[in-house]
Amino acid sequence: MSTSALYQYKPLNFENSLRLLKLAPATSWKADIHCVLIDITLSTATEYEALSYVWGKDEYPNTLHLPNGYLKITDSLASALKRLRSADSSRTLWVDAVCIDQTNPMEKAQQVAQMAEIYRNAMKVVAWLGEEPQLALDMPAIHALSRKAQEIGLRSPSDNDRDIVRAYVYGNSDRVQWVLGFMSAVENSGFPAVYQSAWFTRMWIVQEALLAKHLKLCCGAESLDWDDFERVMMLIHAVNGAIRLPMSHRDAFVKYAWNLVQVRDTWCHRHRESRGNQSDEAPEVMFYMHQLRRRKCKDDRDRVFALQGLLSEKSQLIIQPDYSKTVVQIYVELARNLLRCGIIGVLYDAGLWKRRFFQLPDLSTEHSDHGSWADYLPTWVPDFRKDTAFVELAETQFGGFFGADPRVPQSLDFPKEPYRLTTQATLVDIITSVPPALFIHREALRTNDVNMFFAVRRFCKDLLRAFDARLTTGRYPNGEDSATAFAHAIVGGYNSDNDEVDRHPLDLWKLYERYCMAEDGEVYLGMLTESNSTMSDRKTVKGVRQDFYSNVSAEGGTAWGYHHRLVSIFRRHWFFMSDGGYAGLAPMNTQPETDVLAFINGANVPFVVRDLGEDSSDYLLIGPCYIHGLMDGHAVKKNKAFASGVGTIQII
Repeated sequence: MSTSALYQYKPLNFENSLRLLKLAPATSWKADIHCVLIDITLSTATEYEALSYVWGKDEYPNTLHLPNGYLKITDSLASALKRLRSADSSRTLWVDAVCIDQTNPMEKAQQVAQMAEIYRNAMKVVAWLGEEPQLALDMPAIHALSRKAQEIGLRSPSDNDRDIVRAYVYGNSDRVQWVLGFMSAVENSGFPAVYQSAWFTRMWIVQEALLAKHLKLCCGAESLDWDDFERVMMLIHAVNGAIRLPMSHRDAFVKYAWNLVQVRDTWCHRHRESRGNQSDEAPEVMFYMHQLRRRKCKDDRDRVFALQGLLSEKSQLIIQPDYSKTVVQIYVELARNLLRCGIIGVLYDAGLWKRRFFQLPDLSTEHSDHGSWADYLPTWVPDFRKDTAFVELAETQFGGFFGADPRVPQSLDFPKEPYRLTTQATLVDIITSVPPALFIHREALRTNDVNMFFAVRRFCKDLLRAFDARLTTGRYPNGEDSATAFAHAIVGGYNSDNDEVDRHPLDLWKLYERYCMAEDGEVYLGMLTESNSTMSDRKTVKGVRQDFYSNVSAEGGTAWGYHHRLVSIFRRHWFFMSDGGYAGLAPMNTQPETDVLAFINGANVPFVVRDLGEDSSDYLLIGPCYIHGLMDGHAVKKNKAFASGVGTIQII
């Protein structure tokens, strides 16, 4: 019998102990929810299912009845338990909100630390997606879609699924019609309601889904095995890769559900191939932090804690869940651990997180109006918090090749102040000019290709004039003529999108000058026509009519593609010029006069660091950059011209 008193937890006796919930049967949906809690150890051969769900709002209007009291639970958990209970027998579950004493921080930390084992040992993980939506799920139709994926030959989320679908429909009119009506069939099955579930957006569910022996998705009274869900997701992704069709909630599909499908597939492959090989774990942590950065969690510390279960027990990267530590302490500890494992890519990632500001605490006091050192996240530490954004690199020569440089060993040191990182570095040159392309982010331009074209064209003309004026001799520091150097610098050495024809940066720039910048250029004249056409004529994407694409020549089309490459680059990088005449692409927020081009020992691309002035020996890490003619740190270190710049710097 339950009582009117709040349930009082008894302490768990052993480190590997946990509680399980035995859910009492009920024949009516409206019946009260009853259960008992039992203590076991992880080594006990007890069969149970682990529940994975979204807690929802911090409101607890429902009652869970226990023999010696009651607990208040959320609507989400109450509906899950009502759906999962059997009509005639008990069901044994592990449910975090009930099986962990949420009022006991020490127990919570200890249980969170062993959650990976809890989910790994469960005979099944049940993912509760919520009550069935208004549009009921048509399970026979969903299973038919799963079988269709197998029929077509889709085997893995990592396959080139677009080509598989194209080969399947090629030359077959019936299959073409099936593809054209495909998304209607998906909508009618109710499947979009599954991948739109808030469950897919949460950070903690990733560990729970990856570690599950058997994963079942439950939506109201219906359930779906993960294998069937994955196949339908692969089919949707493949068809939309082959022919872009209207899709309900495309963002939810791509950012969360498809992302989890890909991550789980990657995890399964890597787990089979290298589980237990600790040398592979540091890169994996960075991979998962990147892949899962958009996911939601109430506590930013959980962005690290939620991935600990994916590491081996003896991993050097293990950070025991400790909610007495701040977010800053946890992120600094993770960055230090990764750097000690040789993952200097941490510095690269740290520079790509778009921080709200670089406001330092007052150096002279422990506390100030600008916060304290205890609250300060160093610039060499990636900022995974939910109110920051990761700025992806545009495709440039250096974008895909960042890593360690074995020819220049790392020389990192961690002083007693946790916010400092000491390293050997070569300071190359001071940045003196950074004309930012602020126009690129204006809504009126982002949604209109015609207006964007003219803005980028003007900006490129201004950059070229400034660059030529800087090179008074007409020669770049490495001896190249100014045209060749500028063509490389403005695109970070990028060649071409076309795998069949590898175009040199100078060739691409000359095409852009001829077709886009010249007053009689084909693309320029075409854009003038587009800008003068009436709005009723513009029934294509972003203000450009089909006539333009039909009439443009092959070389003009290449120049138009190069324009879009410039747009992509200017959205993520700022063009810079240095005191010594070097030029390239720097992170956004780079400043002239205070920012310095530097090679950090162990890294194979240069960085921008900010000199804090005569009163400080510290630097801020701004981020990785492209310096035309100076992309080899080993060569720079041996160059006598830069010998005076070699020394020890402290980054904060």
